[in-house]
Amino acid sequence: MTDSDWRLPSPNNQDSKKKRIRKIYYLREGIQLERCMNNLRRSGIQPIRYLSELGMVIGEYQAPANPNEWVPDVAYMESDIRLTITEPYVGTMVSVKEQTLPWGVQMIEAPKVWSVSQGRGVKVAVIDTGISADHPAVKENYRGGVNILSPYFAPQDYNGHGTHVSGIIAGNGAGLGIMGVAPQTEVYAVKAFNRKGSANLSDLLSAINWCIENGMQVINMSFGMEKLSESLRQAIMIAHRRGIVMVAATGNRGLASNIDFPARYPETIAVASVSRDGSLSHFSNIGKGVDIAAPGERIPSAWLNEAKREMSGTSMAVPHVSGTIALLLQLNPKLNPEQIRYILLQSAASTSSTEQIGVLNSYQAVKFYRKFWR
Repeated sequence: MTDSDWRLPSPNNQDSKKKRIRKIYYLREGIQLERCMNNLRRSGIQPIRYLSELGMVIGEYQAPANPNEWVPDVAYMESDIRLTITEPYVGTMVSVKEQTLPWGVQMIEAPKVWSVSQGRGVKVAVIDTGISADHPAVKENYRGGVNILSPYFAPQDYNGHGTHVSGIIAGNGAGLGIMGVAPQTEVYAVKAFNRKGSANLSDLLSAINWCIENGMQVINMSFGMEKLSESLRQAIMIAHRRGIVMVAATGNRGLASNIDFPARYPETIAVASVSRDGSLSHFSNIGKGVDIAAPGERIPSAWLNEAKREMSGTSMAVPHVSGTIALLLQLNPKLNPEQIRYILLQSAASTSSTEQIGVLNSYQAVKFYRKFWR
C-alpha cells in the first residue's frame, strides 16, 4: 500500500465551506490497518493518506466538530503545522556567460575529486519546491520524483528554491558556470513546498515516506522549523535506521545557541553557513547539534526559465554537503549515515573564525575515506 491509497472524497459544496482540521495519527505497532481506519471514521476523522513506511495516518475533520482526543489503535496524535522557506538574500540574476566554477564548489575542492568520483548512480532526494526539469544545467541528472501536493502532476518548480539547491548538488552546465559538487549525481524532486515556499508538516512526512519507499540514499533538507514535532522526529529516526543520510539546515535567524528542526535531531547532519573568507555567516544559526559548515553566501546556481541566480542561506550550504556525500557513496554505497558523518567531521577544515565548527572539504573527505576505509 502506498501513501496515496487513502484520499479524501470530493467534498460537496456545503462541506467545502467548512474549515477542515488536519492531524497526524501515529499508529500503535501491530494493529490492523483497516480496523484503525474504521475507528478513525467512527471518531469523525476522515483518513486521507496512509504513510506505510512511517506507520502514520494523515486525517482531517471538519470544524467546529471536535473528535474525541483518544482514538483506539492510535499511539499519539499531532496537529499539522505550516512552515515556510525564508532566505536572507535572494540576489539578482547572474549572467549565464560567466563560466567560472561557483566559488563554493572551488572552496570545498570538489573538482579535485572528480577524477575518481562525480556521484554517479547515487540517488539524492531534494525535499523542496520541486525542480525545473528543463534547466540545461540540471536536466541531465534529473530523474523525476513526486509532487506530494498534487500527486497527478509533475514536481515542477514554480518558486526557484528547489532548482537552485539541485544545481548546487548536481549541476552539470560548465558553459553556464553552474557546476554542482557531484555533477553526475541523480537528483529526485520531492515537491512538498508550494510556489510560495510553504509546506505542511504532513506533506513533509509524506515526502520522507516516499524517499524510504523509493530507495533514496541521501535526503537534502534545505528547510527548518522552530517547533519540536514528535511525528517528524519519528520519521527521521525511521529513515536513519533504513540507512538514509539526511542533511538539514541549521536556520537563518542568526541565533548563537539554537538551531532549527530537523537539523537539531541527532540523526541528521546539521549544516551552518560560511562566507568566502571561511567565517560563519551572520545569519547562520549555530549551537549544540551543529555538525559542519559549508559555503552559503551569494551562491550562484540554477533558477527558473533556464536562468542563473545568486542566493544566500543555510539552504545553500546544505547541498554542498549532500553533494559531497554523493561523492563518497559512489566510492562505497554501503557507508552508513554515522560513517558518513564521521568522515565529514574528521576531514573538515579547522579555522579560528568558525568557533570549533569544521568547514566542509570534499577532497579531504574522499582522501580520508580512501586512507582509512580501504
